[in-house]
Amino acid sequence: MSEEKPDPREFERVYEAMTGINNELTNRVRTLEGDSRPSRRSAEEPLFEEFTRLNNELADAQRELAKKNAALAELNEQKNRLLGMAAHDLRNPLGVIMSYAKFLDRMAGAKLDAKELQFVAQIGKSSEFMLRLLEDLLDVSQIESGKLNLALAPVDLAALVDNNVALNRVLAAAKHIAIELELPEAPSAVMADATKIEQVLNNLVSNAVKYSHPGTVVRVSVVEADGEIVVAVRDQGQGIPEAELSRLFQPFSKTSVKSTAGEKSTGLGLAITRKIVEGHGGRIRVDSRVGEGSTFSFSLPLAQS
Repeated sequence: MSEEKPDPREFERVYEAMTGINNELTNRVRTLEGDSRPSRRSAEEPLFEEFTRLNNELADAQRELAKKNAALAELNEQKNRLLGMAAHDLRNPLGVIMSYAKFLDRMAGAKLDAKELQFVAQIGKSSEFMLRLLEDLLDVSQIESGKLNLALAPVDLAALVDNNVALNRVLAAAKHIAIELELPEAPSAVMADATKIEQVLNNLVSNAVKYSHPGTVVRVSVVEADGEIVVAVRDQGQGIPEAELSRLFQPFSKTSVKSTAGEKSTGLGLAITRKIVEGHGGRIRVDSRVGEGSTFSFSLPLAQS
């Protein structure tokens, strides 16, 4: 049986029918759009006007915020200059007071009674604390002004920690607190400002001793891991409430935890410590539990060979 060939005229009729349907649908869509546009526009106009008003208000608020930020930055810069000038001008007279207190204690101690010697000792302690406060104020003003000048050089961090712990053991022994040290076998080289990192170590180790009870142990460790070197200072002290941890690294901020022998704190040491560590490209953190103690640790990137 031969297959019947399709009639070309049939294709033409189908094509014409489909074209007609398409044209009819197109015309109906246009008609519907024409009918709905006025009502849709009238419904959307209030929303568009409200959006425009809010956008203008937001732009005005952003301009006002930019002005206030600029004014605040200028006030902060003036505050830092004032702090720096005041601290610098007060250092000399405080140094004189400290020198006279030492002179009285050394040269006239035999002529003073117990009460007078106590007064001299208190003058020396108070002037030393005020000098530390002024030094911290100078550091804060310089750091906030963007003047954290670091003299970077290759430093064996393990050796630096070893030397610092040896010095702080004298302070700890006065409170009958032991300092244990764990160091890596190989040298740990970092690019750092040795003086600034020593300032960090002094803050962390002295704080551990300051807030620990006699007869406890402070453990200092230096560990290399993942291209970093981590220094940790663990104490068996009072611990810090979790709700207060976020305040630790803020200037002039103190927690409810008190030193165990009446030592004073400026409230600036940890804020300065954080800025120094971050200025070296490092990180600092704290883990603490009330009644168990605290661990302050900071990490620095290892020096590239």
